[in-house]
Amino acid sequence: MKKLLVSACLFSVLSIQPLHSEAASYSKKIKQDFTIYDQAKKKYTASMRSSKASCHKATSNDIWWIKGKDELCSGKFVLYLNGKSTNYKYTYTKSNPYVFSTTDSKTSAVLKNKTGYPTVFSLTNKETYSFLNLKTYTVLNKKLTKQSNTLTSYAIKPKMNGNLVQAPIYDNGGYGFGYVFNDLTVSGTKWIDERSHDYISQDPNSKRYKNGVSEMKKYQNSLSYFVK
Repeated sequence: MKKLLVSACLFSVLSIQPLHSEAASYSKKIKQDFTIYDQAKKKYTASMRSSKASCHKATSNDIWWIKGKDELCSGKFVLYLNGKSTNYKYTYTKSNPYVFSTTDSKTSAVLKNKTGYPTVFSLTNKETYSFLNLKTYTVLNKKLTKQSNTLTSYAIKPKMNGNLVQAPIYDNGGYGFGYVFNDLTVSGTKWIDERSHDYISQDPNSKRYKNGVSEMKKYQNSLSYFVK
């Protein structure tokens, strides 16, 4: 009788354990194009390519991405400009994948420009669920050029107005918390800080903090809106 009870208990324990299934992986040749322009308005095509990447559709285990829609790939990737390979080569892994995302704010893409031609594109990684880290590239002297410092943005990719980029972040690590909107311009191979618009407060019920929340909603909802 004791053996039967143990077996029954063991069966009950096993039966309530969640079942985790690995996502089905498949090999895929990748070529993703980005159309950008140099300062003289000459058109170029930058491409992110992999001759053989291992990919899978996001599952519930890939908590930062949309299940069944976002495609996560690992392998060796190379950037091309107008069909010619560059020296920018990257290895993506399962823990740090190259992502084809269904949501534009979460994936690699050209930075949207309110005025002028799009001159910057990014390879975007997520540092947390909300914070994005963007490696950015421009065309300088007919060559693909990576900026030495990266852009950090919260919840959405930064957007452009001519040569100005505005990147929102949420700061809660200093003397208060709230949204900050950083204005930057690119100078050759580096981003230059121009100014910041901050709504930091120690009180989430303060007018200053609420104004920051309002500004973030406006920033997200309209390409033409920039915080001033």
